[in-house]
Amino acid sequence: MESVAPTLIELGRELVKEFLYILPYLAAGVLLEAVIRTFRWHVKIRHALTRFGTWSIVVATLLGVISPLCACATLPLVISLMLAGLPLAPAMSLLVTSPLMSPASYSMLSGMLGIGWASTVTVCAVLLGLFAGLVTHLLRDRGFREDELFRKALPQGDFHDPDYPVEELRCECGKQLSHRVNRCTHNKFLVFLARFWEGSLKIGRFALIGMVIEVLAEFFIPNQWLTALLAGEGVMPILAITFATIPLHLPQVTAASMIFGFFLPDPGQTIPLANGPGIAMLVGGPVTALPVMGIFLSMFKKRVFFLYLALCISGTLTLAFAWRWLGG
Repeated sequence: MESVAPTLIELGRELVKEFLYILPYLAAGVLLEAVIRTFRWHVKIRHALTRFGTWSIVVATLLGVISPLCACATLPLVISLMLAGLPLAPAMSLLVTSPLMSPASYSMLSGMLGIGWASTVTVCAVLLGLFAGLVTHLLRDRGFREDELFRKALPQGDFHDPDYPVEELRCECGKQLSHRVNRCTHNKFLVFLARFWEGSLKIGRFALIGMVIEVLAEFFIPNQWLTALLAGEGVMPILAITFATIPLHLPQVTAASMIFGFFLPDPGQTIPLANGPGIAMLVGGPVTALPVMGIFLSMFKKRVFFLYLALCISGTLTLAFAWRWLGG
């Protein structure tokens, strides 16, 4: 019992030190996302997607990169757009890029792993979004037309309606603090403060989960194991990380936080993060979000789910091996 207390104190000290280090980047990213959500810029662009024609894949990819919404929040909105006429190809691009990058993700990746890694993940998100959209577009006439996607016809109605019959798609945003503040006051500044608070709780929670995992791993897992996995230059680390993260719910901020303490000289032990494993973790982990795959299985025909999974895995592996080759 005497040896447990010092260990817990040391764990807590490391956790606080790392959290304070990333706090300014967390605040900057959440601030930008709060501005975007307050003025609903991403919503205005998203509703215009159905009018962009063949350019919708590019627009959806770029929208996914700047959107503050995670994959779980994006999927119901994408389905509503598909019911309004959006083809599967741009919908797939949006779904793939949304979990990979956002203003908060870029800010926190810059703070935790450096601007180089933040920019690399952004480029990977764009490439993966374009790849997913293009492949889906080429397969459109092979069982992926708009009338061949859903397991059953979805009832008409507004997903924001609390009485919408499909529970998986029913939006709970009306219960959020920012929406209650907007209904009561219609004051943009107060809505912004509420958005900032919501974003701080959501993103801070994901960051804290990743740092707790990293601190525990640093204390209890032999360092050489982690070094072999994150700094390994062979094929196996890339394959191991890519397939190990498929069943995990691993948001971008959580994935970066898990690497953070090992990567930076201060405040963790330095592990030179290799290009391939880094991409496998930061791209492959977030893009195969388990809740999203669950909705895919329940809402869409199986071939749509397997297409999404195949695009995510093949895209991640291609990017990881390409970055490993480019990085020497």
